[in-house]
Amino acid sequence: MELTKEQIVKINNHSPKEWQSNEQGVFVQPYGIPIHIKEPVIYMRWETGGTSGGSCWNDSKPERYNTGNPKPKFEVLDLVLKELMPNISFLQFREIENLIHKNSETDYEYYGNCTDFDIEYIILSELINALNNW
Repeated sequence: MELTKEQIVKINNHSPKEWQSNEQGVFVQPYGIPIHIKEPVIYMRWETGGTSGGSCWNDSKPERYNTGNPKPKFEVLDLVLKELMPNISFLQFREIENLIHKNSETDYEYYGNCTDFDIEYIILSELINALNNW
């Protein structure tokens, strides 16, 4: 069992992508993934807040903000499972949730501004191993 390059392109074309707020897909070494992971991951990242208001034009103080948006649905995982095992049971799906790794990252910008992201991912080979064991 594996995902072909064509299936990955199809999944990525149907995955949610809202620049700077929610990004999902199957990628190799995307932002916020430990550098020792050099294989495809099922990936989701979303903006949670940050600091804005810093400027070179005046002495305004940057202020923290929270987007207030809930965590998005991990839709790309659903797309991957439709390709690999479309008849997966609910209990099997719950076991897959144990494979999700979580991380937080901050993009530091000029003048004290920054953007915070939460990241969730599953290493594709770990998912395939789990599916092959059922």
